[in-house]
Amino acid sequence: MVAVAATDEPRDDTSGKALTARGERASQDRDLKESLRTITYLMLFRVGLATMLLLAVVATAVGEHRLDSLNGPFARFAFALLTTTYVATLAYALALKRVRDPVRFAYVQIGVDLAQISLLVHATGGAQSGYAFLFLVDVVAVALLPKRYGAAYVATVSVLLMIGVALAGYLHLLPPVPMQTVMPWDLTRQELFSRLALNVAGIVSVGALGMNLSTQTRRAGERLLKQQQAAGNLALLHQNTIRCLSSGLVTVTMDGAITSINEAACEILGIGQTSALGQPLAQRIPGLSSALDEAGPVGSVKRQEVDAILPDGSVRRLGVSAAPLTDHTGEVIGRVIHFQDLTELRRMQRAVERSERLATIGRLAAGIAHEIRNPLASISGSVEVLRSSPGTDNESRQLIDIAVREVDRLDRLITDLLDYARPRTEERQPLDLGEVATEIAKAFEQEKRNADIRMVVDAEDGVGIEGASSQLRQVLWNLIRNAADAMPKGGTIRIQVMREEKTGGRSDSALSVADTGVGISKEEMERIFEPFFSSKPGGTGLGLATVARIVEDHRGTIDTASRPGEGTTFTLRFPSIPL
Repeated sequence: MVAVAATDEPRDDTSGKALTARGERASQDRDLKESLRTITYLMLFRVGLATMLLLAVVATAVGEHRLDSLNGPFARFAFALLTTTYVATLAYALALKRVRDPVRFAYVQIGVDLAQISLLVHATGGAQSGYAFLFLVDVVAVALLPKRYGAAYVATVSVLLMIGVALAGYLHLLPPVPMQTVMPWDLTRQELFSRLALNVAGIVSVGALGMNLSTQTRRAGERLLKQQQAAGNLALLHQNTIRCLSSGLVTVTMDGAITSINEAACEILGIGQTSALGQPLAQRIPGLSSALDEAGPVGSVKRQEVDAILPDGSVRRLGVSAAPLTDHTGEVIGRVIHFQDLTELRRMQRAVERSERLATIGRLAAGIAHEIRNPLASISGSVEVLRSSPGTDNESRQLIDIAVREVDRLDRLITDLLDYARPRTEERQPLDLGEVATEIAKAFEQEKRNADIRMVVDAEDGVGIEGASSQLRQVLWNLIRNAADAMPKGGTIRIQVMREEKTGGRSDSALSVADTGVGISKEEMERIFEPFFSSKPGGTGLGLATVARIVEDHRGTIDTASRPGEGTTFTLRFPSIPL
């Protein structure tokens, strides 16, 4: 028989600031859940208290050896009152799920509790009843909830009921309960007022304390709500800031396990956000662990570049910096790692450096080639005269043939060098890149010397570019020939032509030539487009240099991916045009 209540009605915001609609809905939902939870606890407390009173009645009868009193009229009245409490609590529990207004539901229970307490106080002696303390339980129950004047209201009603029941019983205005043992009038007037004053003082004191407690609870709830809103706004600001970063941001423990990661980092590393949590970051960025170890437990890592290995096996170049991650006590609990994808930037830098270097070498080579070609022509003519001179023996003729072959080889080398340094001018026209690739692949199949090499062409229709036909055929021929040379034991050369969509509605025409040969080492990869660099015996080193020069003249790009022992892929991209 304890009062139950719910959270207060909507309160004025003492700070003068209106809550947002979303915050109000969240606050109302939270208050509703808290109110229903409190009502549930207090219903359980009521049942427990009623059960304790029932056991006390039975224990008293057993202790005094008066079991027959349990069948008397007064005992039946007490059992009926306790049964009413159980039935009312059961009804409350059944109606709990359908309650929409917890405040009204709480005050209904309070009214029923006060009526039962008043009846019990009258039946047990009025002012001298030992159950008057139950009024205090109602006051305390209301004080537990953030209702400013709830405790004062319940305390006032309890005082009025206590005085009314005691005086009505003392003046014989209320009939006694059958077989009632303690009568409300069995005390002097002085004892009546003394007991009433004691009970009223207790109720008023508890009411005052309860009102103060509810005020403090309400203010604490308001402060908590403001702190929750501030913390929520701060968390959203942090989340949005991290989400909008175009660079990767990861936090890790001291052991290197990922504790948080933003979307940009997931995109750069090619992993999912959920699957990344708890995984060691060094598994994706192998060079990072040594950098963190060198920094020490509290030092920050200087910016450096490391390689990240993506799930598909490709490698990206990252610019990484790190700083210690501390908790509120200042203890280092991990690292904050920030990185950017420098792969494209480094590729562009290498392309610019290569273009500048090749341009310088090309100008020098063109000048030297012209100076060499004239003496070669004189040497070739003189040797031919010597061959036709009478009296030339066989040994001399063999030496002359060797000289002629070497002069011809030098002439071809100079021709290639001039083609690289100053490509032949040719009018450019719309070309179907797939048709060019298919034609060159068929021509190579006719001339290939290694029957174990298999050509596969996968070309989309209508992939157009604007270019010089002979130069693009030379590019493709050089790439196919290099792929065949990289597979001395045979293999597959796969040519793909496709259109790649880009942002802004633009698109590129892409041509890739992939082989299954010996691959290219990382050291050689840095120099494969340099003139006169070749890993093949007898190679001039001008094939790929010429490819790079022609692609550059066509406003295209060339990318290379290779793994030693697994093969190499050259990917050329040109501005796409409609056919």
